[in-house]
Amino acid sequence: MKRLLQSGFGVALLALLVVVGLINTAQLHNLESHVAALEAGGLRVAGTPAAPPAAATGSVGEKAGEICTLSAADEEALNDPANLLVPFRYPENWPASIARGGTLKRQIASEPPGLNLIASNNSADISELYKYITSRIGYQDPTNPDAISPDLALKVTKSEDGLTYDVWLRKGVVWQTPAVDLNDPRHAWLQAPHPLVASDFAFALELIQNPQVVGRAASLRTYFEAWKPIEVVDDHHFRIRVAEDLYTNLPQVFDLEPMPRWLYRFDEDGHPFDDATWGDKQNTHWYNQKGIGLGAYRFVEWQEGVRLTFERNPTYHATKCMPANFDRVEINVMKDQQAWLRNLKTHQLDYTQIMPQQFNAEIRGKLPYLGEEGLKLAIHDEASYYYIGWNATRPLFADKRVRKALTLAFDRAGLVESVFAGLGEVTSGPFDQRNPCYDASIAPLPYDLEAAKALLLEAGWKDTDGDGVLDQVINGKRTPFEFTLVIYGGSTEYETLARVYREALLEIGVKMTAQPLEWAAQLKKTAERDFDAYTGAWVPGWEIDLHQLWHSSQADKPESSNYVSFRSPEGDRIAEALRREFDPEKRTALCHAFHKLIADEQPYTFFYQRKRPMLYWDHMNDPVFAKLNPHRDARLLSFATRPE
Repeated sequence: MKRLLQSGFGVALLALLVVVGLINTAQLHNLESHVAALEAGGLRVAGTPAAPPAAATGSVGEKAGEICTLSAADEEALNDPANLLVPFRYPENWPASIARGGTLKRQIASEPPGLNLIASNNSADISELYKYITSRIGYQDPTNPDAISPDLALKVTKSEDGLTYDVWLRKGVVWQTPAVDLNDPRHAWLQAPHPLVASDFAFALELIQNPQVVGRAASLRTYFEAWKPIEVVDDHHFRIRVAEDLYTNLPQVFDLEPMPRWLYRFDEDGHPFDDATWGDKQNTHWYNQKGIGLGAYRFVEWQEGVRLTFERNPTYHATKCMPANFDRVEINVMKDQQAWLRNLKTHQLDYTQIMPQQFNAEIRGKLPYLGEEGLKLAIHDEASYYYIGWNATRPLFADKRVRKALTLAFDRAGLVESVFAGLGEVTSGPFDQRNPCYDASIAPLPYDLEAAKALLLEAGWKDTDGDGVLDQVINGKRTPFEFTLVIYGGSTEYETLARVYREALLEIGVKMTAQPLEWAAQLKKTAERDFDAYTGAWVPGWEIDLHQLWHSSQADKPESSNYVSFRSPEGDRIAEALRREFDPEKRTALCHAFHKLIADEQPYTFFYQRKRPMLYWDHMNDPVFAKLNPHRDARLLSFATRPE
């Protein structure tokens, strides 16, 4: 499914994600020369030299660059030239040895609102957590997003007219056991094993398309508007029919995650929901605080405010090629991000991201890190971009000259360098800078207060009463230029950003008040369009689709992702054309045209695309970072030696 702030294709938000909730993530400044010397392939690693991985029971041999197939059935299916899936290949930097077992300990900054993959709100966090417990039709290559290998499906084909996709599932895949007390007579109806069947995919689409289902479904729905109900041919073969041959269809097919009809269409006593209201029941379903899937790990427990626990799934179908490297995964809830390094030092965590101020105060130039010989530093690129979004329904921001002036007053380069520790690049548009869609010829606007003043004057803003704040008559009323900027409340860096920006705005006669909010509260405000401006972030999918974020049809939809209510006939034309265009060069040209339009309209003040530093113990292998969602796929993390 589409990933934004998450993975895969999306717009994770979603999630986000993990993203806006992690907006305060670590940045890096003036790396030591020995760090730069180790830069290779987009990954920089520093620290005391690690001893060679010790041999351990369960370790595996060299596999870097090799192809792995799960079964003879896989090999047969992959030999079919009509099959759109390709063989899985290990990344070139795959660890030479993996010590399997033990407990991986990591953290998140805030708890998700629930664990229903489709009906829970925080798409970024949900997508990340489901990296542990679920699987999709296909598995996207970590370093080559264009390559999709078999996961739950053995074969996917597309008809010549592009309107039909056939999917053949692998046999023998079994849903994880629900995390309930099966000795309780109330849950006796859940005791029997449940094999994965085609109708589980049909049910996932029904959930997404049911207007009663809110949460993540609201943002996903736009990607499945052209899909007709899934036709179940038999238990291991289903057919997807679409109304139109769109470029976005195939990524959605590959990314589709099943949902167990046998669980979510029933109440806790096993009674089926009424056909008329079953969609609404998903929003408060009795199992929403638990997770279930078909992935490498199974959900065990959620201790609210403490941790989420997962264990190795003994029935995982892909064990031959991508097994669960850990017996157990503990995701600790640590809202105090200043405590992350303390918990790392005391071995309560195996790895953590680093806050900019923590890096400057405790890491940079201070070897060994935290005074511990066994800690290593890695830095990786991220596909996410950060921005300030202007609510177009607010009269203050209706004029693009005003939005441009507000961008000119935002010292982005200075903030990246001084506050966000120099790790990242100022950006000018809504794409990953490594994606062909990003037009590098469009330079970010400079920091220029005089130019900002001139634009505001041109737009009719003057200080008519001498109070130092510009004003204008709007709807017959003298209105001062004052607004509130919603920022993520857990971030020292964003609080500093708001102070610096506020002072610059005062110099041009604009009064801004910062409103720090916890992630859940910020999500609610943006979803309800209850804001003047907000700080946000997106993780765009590799296969660019503009519809969810930018199309006018999404501007007024509840909980859609066009939070700023951007409307543009030309933008709509480009977004619609991009969905229908398959030629790579023409797609790039459309993206560049949209980039130019957005740079002119300034519905967002684009901030920067970041790099993220991560500190980890040397009992871990050097991380294999995925191109789209680095460090978020548990299958890419492993121990070099078993931690004590």
